[in-house]
Amino acid sequence: MIRGLYTSATGMLAAQTQSEVIGDNVVNIKTAGFKEQLASNISFPAKLIQRIEGNQVSGAVAIGGMGTGLGVDRISWSNVQGSLDVTDANADLALTTPGYFVVQTPEGERYTRNGHFQLDSAGMLRTAEGFTLQGEEGPIGPLSSEFSISADGTVMDQGQYVNRLRIVEIPEDALQRAGQSLYSSAQPVQASVGAQVRQGAIENSNVDLSGQLVNMMSVMKAYEANQKLIQTQDEMLAKAVNEVGKI
Repeated sequence: MIRGLYTSATGMLAAQTQSEVIGDNVVNIKTAGFKEQLASNISFPAKLIQRIEGNQVSGAVAIGGMGTGLGVDRISWSNVQGSLDVTDANADLALTTPGYFVVQTPEGERYTRNGHFQLDSAGMLRTAEGFTLQGEEGPIGPLSSEFSISADGTVMDQGQYVNRLRIVEIPEDALQRAGQSLYSSAQPVQASVGAQVRQGAIENSNVDLSGQLVNMMSVMKAYEANQKLIQTQDEMLAKAVNEVGKI
């Protein structure tokens, strides 16, 4: 009975975590370059149930197994390409291939697909938070307002070569959330081969709203089912203590 309570409780906790992940996805549906989060479940090892005759454990007959609970194994990210919005703004960049832009933050390098950059007063390309966009030869800039970036990431300004965007590839299982659309890596990153950049466009979030709503309904039903199981088992325990115990 107590095992059943534990199993139902872990199911509710897993559903709550999934609900939080879905909520975060929906909140960031308008965040450029945001990658949809995916929560994968893992079941705890099942226990073998045996029928015991009297108090004799020896010779017990196996009658099946019982799950001991459920948990969220890990949070991963969808690598589906988001749709592109054409803005025609020079500082807006979108990756049309796998990979990430590199920006420098006070905590070190971070990676993003949010290409909504800005040209500051010194002519440096920065994120909305003020982090500098990195090239193969350091920060991108200083630039005039007429700079251009070719498909391979080469930055030109007034006919002169300036730098080339540094674009890296990161395995999905190495990504770690470091902000709304920023990520860090648990492994050394590698330069992206054949990365393609589109100037004057922004990649939208790849969150599928209809899919998130369907997932939310499933999570809510799972939560309610486990909640009902806890209530039922609590009632059975109450009867076992208050009624059966009197006999």
